[in-house]
Amino acid sequence: MPAGQGRGRGREGEGGMGKGGQRQGMGPPKECKCPSCGHTIPHQPGQPCYNQSCPKCGTNMVGM
Repeated sequence: MPAGQGRGRGREGEGGMGKGGQRQGMGPPKECKCPSCGHTIPHQPGQPCYNQSCPKCGTNMVGM
């Protein structure tokens, strides 16, 4: 292999992430949904959906 043409993955520390090393996710959920009955409620910041019970059937909610 000629000099300067290795098989590296770029500069050290980049790691394939977006700007500033932060992941490019979807952000927090906008609402919580019951996987059993389909009822939705607004997501409350700082309160994970899985810690909330569905007001209709009591099942733990999931983030959407």
